[in-house]
Amino acid sequence: MEKEDIDLLVAENQISIDFDAISSYQEEESMIFPKSLIKPINTEWIKNEVLFVVVKSYHDDVIKNMPSLKLCGKTLLDWVLNAGSGCEQKIVDDCENIIERIKTINTDKNIIAVFYSDTPLFDKATFNYFCNYFSSRNMNFLKLSRGFIVKTEFLRYSQSIAQGTPQLDDKNLMVADSAKNLNYMSNILYNKILNYHIKNGVIIFGQNTVFIDADVEIESGVIIYPNNVIMGQSILSNDVVLESGNIIKDSIISSGAIIRNSYIEKSKIGQGQIIEPFSKIIGQEI
Repeated sequence: MEKEDIDLLVAENQISIDFDAISSYQEEESMIFPKSLIKPINTEWIKNEVLFVVVKSYHDDVIKNMPSLKLCGKTLLDWVLNAGSGCEQKIVDDCENIIERIKTINTDKNIIAVFYSDTPLFDKATFNYFCNYFSSRNMNFLKLSRGFIVKTEFLRYSQSIAQGTPQLDDKNLMVADSAKNLNYMSNILYNKILNYHIKNGVIIFGQNTVFIDADVEIESGVIIYPNNVIMGQSILSNDVVLESGNIIKDSIISSGAIIRNSYIEKSKIGQGQIIEPFSKIIGQEI
């Protein structure tokens, strides 16, 4: 099989992991939301009424082009965009007066929610909670520690909007403004991904040595031994066994295959195939 054919097998952004299912909100009460708001009854209105705006934020003193920095296979910008998936979305560059910049956006949505690309821990569960808090209190403007939510009409016709002190704060709006924070965020996302797959029936030995990107799809019953790296838009079907020492990138590993200490990229490994140690497979179907 030609390499071009392999590309068609692994679609870009093939999945979006439902991290909400393993959100910390389900394991402990939020510090800012009462229990009555932890599980909103209805969030369907959000995608119809809210414009989700992400401001590209740069911290050149920490790293160049921070919005494009990848954590667990996704850029910081993509992590934040994922929180508003389902909504109409716009991306803008940061500026001195972000309120005035947002006023120039033409939208028919009733509410505009503005967040920043330097908060990759921000997730859909938190976004939904903020929106429900805003709506249930019939607010015009909600100041957050990193962003805000505002009614579109209020934004357009108000002479001034005082930012002031945040009315709500949340640990998921931590800012990636230092190497320490970036390392912390990477570990949090890494553990979320592992926990997601473990809860779905994937067996992972030596968790501290197994790295899985956010867009990797793994079926129940897969066994992963220590020292494995699975990257990009890869798919591991049921009963696959990854013995130690593999790197798999943008590839499909079919049911029952056994991979041993090999490098596989842009390839498809057929059902029940055994890949012997030190194999290097790029752009092939086996």
